[in-house]
Amino acid sequence: MSSVVIFCKTLVKGGAEKQALSLASLLAERGEDVVVVSWSRRKVDTQNKKFITENSLKHYGLHGSRLMRFVQFNRILKKENAAVVFSYLTLANIVAGFSKVFNKDLVTFGGIRSEKFPVCKFLSERFVHNHLNNATIFNNHSAKSKFERRGFDPGKGYVIHNSITRPDSPASLKNGDNLNIITVARFVKAKDFKTSLLAFSQLITRNPDQSIRYIIVGYGPEEPRIRSLISSLGLGKKVDLVINPPNVGDFLKSSDIYLSTSLFEGLSNSLMEAMVEGLPIVATNVGDNRFLVKDGYNGYLLPVKDVEQITLRLETLVKSSELRNTFGMNSLELISESFNEEKLLTGYLQLIGQYTSLLTQKQVTVNEKAHTYPGL
Repeated sequence: MSSVVIFCKTLVKGGAEKQALSLASLLAERGEDVVVVSWSRRKVDTQNKKFITENSLKHYGLHGSRLMRFVQFNRILKKENAAVVFSYLTLANIVAGFSKVFNKDLVTFGGIRSEKFPVCKFLSERFVHNHLNNATIFNNHSAKSKFERRGFDPGKGYVIHNSITRPDSPASLKNGDNLNIITVARFVKAKDFKTSLLAFSQLITRNPDQSIRYIIVGYGPEEPRIRSLISSLGLGKKVDLVINPPNVGDFLKSSDIYLSTSLFEGLSNSLMEAMVEGLPIVATNVGDNRFLVKDGYNGYLLPVKDVEQITLRLETLVKSSELRNTFGMNSLELISESFNEEKLLTGYLQLIGQYTSLLTQKQVTVNEKAHTYPGL
């Protein structure tokens, strides 16, 4: 039986890794022989390791020099009789693409999850997309459109949005006087915490009698700068900085409004997780946020760095528990209908069927030519 390989650079805690393992589990449940391979054997998050074990997924972690890992990867492809590889992020896309040189019948799909890359990374992705991999799966329309305008072969790009599981217990209505605004994100410049903190500062200044806290959950290199901003704005008693907790969902459950001020995005897993918990959203109009947030239905979409508009929309939600609950229920409905696991799985299975059938047709044609004799 041929196998499907899910290939990642690491299995640390992250959106790409989470979606990769989710896909592996869904395919395995449908009877596919699935193999998970990570470029780095050591970089495996504890929860991801637990997920692999609980779902009985076969996992290989590569080690040694880059050449050694490339050789190991190709040996695994042959050992597992791999027919299809779904790779996630640049390094994995490149390795999978070059592996086709040694596995001529292998079908490889690259994976791109951001709408913005440094120049070198973009050029690498474009080369691999145009010349090596059979196709690229984007998790957002924004990146696909932008990259095709910059030279990506438009005939080889597909969009399959991320999926998320709806919780067993429904989101509860929240009518308390003490309000929590929350952001869950890596502490990097692209998340623009300066804008979110400035907006929050204006919000509490305009509403001194309202008990409002801002909870920032995440980790990353910008942590010192974020702490400095909190201090300089005098927000030390109003902002909670929570570093890489194991229970992010608990913080979302106890919050009332989700805030995202990203400068660019792909399809935000954090936004999706907030919507599943029934939160209204205030977000910048970047990436595919427009597919997650319908302005005036489950939240508000605003221009990047627009502190004043973000403050006003937060204030609108702060002042109306009825609006917060209506938007929150709409968030849950939208995410459940449009971003469920069945839609994601159907998209991937269709691509597997489409490309493996094309390969079979080519093989039949080659065999027919091999058995055709001149003059007959």
